[in-house]
Amino acid sequence: MKSFSQRIDFLWGDRRWLYLGAVFCLLATGCATKIQGLSQVSYHNPAFTLADLRQEGIALLPVIILEEPAGKAKDKGSGSLPAPYTPQQTSSQEGKDNLVKAGNGYRVILDEILLSRIRARWPDLKLVPTGDTLKRLNDAGMTGVYAKISRDATTVGLDADLLKRLGRALRVRYVFIGRGIVSESSSEASVSFIWTFGRKSVLSSVTLSGQIWDTAQEKQVWEGSGVGYNRLSAYEKAPLTAQMATKAVDNLIDGLQPAR
Repeated sequence: MKSFSQRIDFLWGDRRWLYLGAVFCLLATGCATKIQGLSQVSYHNPAFTLADLRQEGIALLPVIILEEPAGKAKDKGSGSLPAPYTPQQTSSQEGKDNLVKAGNGYRVILDEILLSRIRARWPDLKLVPTGDTLKRLNDAGMTGVYAKISRDATTVGLDADLLKRLGRALRVRYVFIGRGIVSESSSEASVSFIWTFGRKSVLSSVTLSGQIWDTAQEKQVWEGSGVGYNRLSAYEKAPLTAQMATKAVDNLIDGLQPAR
């Protein structure tokens, strides 16, 4: 009669290839990863309502892709990985062109998702998409104004004269200005499973901040942000940027619920 330890050895010997096969399947295919999110409203004028947007309309300017602050990236650990759009120390024009292309790609993703999610949430909203917004600005001879907004608006705001000109050119009362950051950083902690592979966990995130400006009253009426993020460990599939961007957009517009 076999001892207890002999039975265990027998069972393990019989099934070890099944267990090892499962491990290698995890390595090859990866586990599903969950994307988390959070949102914050940092300013909301009590007089601003969703009914105002429905009646007066809102124009979406293309999302401005920001670079992740260098100091912030360093705070995440010495293993921080630069995002594709983060400036690198290179004199190569090809490298600079790649950064611009990456930033444009993120902008297109966020623009399209923002437009589709707002339309799905409020189908009766009078909404001017980014393409039409740029065409109206171009027709009004305000391409230089758009360049100024892209450069300065998220840090210094919009002055009264500029808001009046935007309202006339866009033919709506409200303007949405968004800014996005796509980032990735690695931790120093390695992940082990049966034996140590030395793989580090990776934190990826998409942050979308937004401001709504009232061109009639010449002031800002709302500001908020949404984040979609994932901490990727070993054997997990990396989420698509579009998946995290969708989470960020949903969290942003969740906060876009006027008080009355």
